This record gives sequence, structure tokens and C-alpha cells, in this order.
Amino acid sequence: MTGSVGWLTSGSVELVVEADAHSVYDVVSDVTRIGERSPECRSAEWVEGTPGAVGAVFRGHNRWGWAARWSRRCEVTAAEPGRVFAFRTVPERFDPSRHDSTTWTYRLQPVEGGTRVEHSYDITMMPGQPFLAVYGLVLPHHRDMRPQMWENLEALRRQLAGTASMP
Repeated sequence: MTGSVGWLTSGSVELVVEADAHSVYDVVSDVTRIGERSPECRSAEWVEGTPGAVGAVFRGHNRWGWAARWSRRCEVTAAEPGRVFAFRTVPERFDPSRHDSTTWTYRLQPVEGGTRVEHSYDITMMPGQPFLAVYGLVLPHHRDMRPQMWENLEALRRQLAGTASMP
């Protein structure tokens, strides 16, 4: 779905990984490991609540290129072991450069040979101007996040290769 001109406000990619759904869930819900597979989010740490539970908050630290660095507070919105893990970037009231919000979701479905992982995003609150224009120039890949999400799933597949027994 296209929101602001040239921005895809939602999208998804999927891939079958050779691991059971609970093993996949254990990896995607451990946000402290996100830097092992994300092309942009380099690290994250839990800051409030029970790690991995709905309502828990973590801070993700991002980097793109040699100059772009930022962090975001994120809140877990869904946590169903073996089924779904989701979180959203929390709009920061006092920082207009972070007054947007995106929900990131991993849906897991057991299939023959492993688990189908659907990774999706939904921008629920677009950045305001002039930030939208600036982000489009500095972070052009944010106009369509699917290619990076695909890299994330490929890294997840490599991460889980041969690590979990299948039923």
C-alpha cells in the first residue's frame, strides 16, 4: 500500500526456514540478537518490562552508511510463542524527528520442511515534513523496506540452519 508519494506504507516477505516454529520464535523474539541479521539495526537492549512479553520496551540502535545513526524505543505488541512476535516503534512526543510509528511483525506457520516466516511492516504514523523528505534522501531504502526484510529472513535462515529438530 502506498501512503505518502513514493512510500510503501506496508509490505511483507516470506521464506521457509529449516527449523521448528518455536526455535524460530526464540530467535526473532530475542531482540538482543537482531544485530546478527538486520542490515540496519545493529543492536538492541531491553529497557522496561519482562523481556519478550507484550508491553516490554527495548531500544534499538541503527546505522546506515557512514553517517546515519539513530536509536528508537520499541514496544512489544504481540508475543505468542511459535506463532507471532510483533513490536512497534514508539512515537516520541518531544522529538518531532521521531514522531512516526511502524509495526514490525513475524508470523510463523509450521510447514513441511520447517517454518514459513512472514516478516511484515505497517507504517501506522508517517513522519511529518520536513522529516519525511529528509528521510527519503538520507534513507531512500525506507521508501520500501521489503528488500532489507528479505536480507533479514535470509540471515535468519542461515542462523537457524541445522540448529533445531523437526517434529
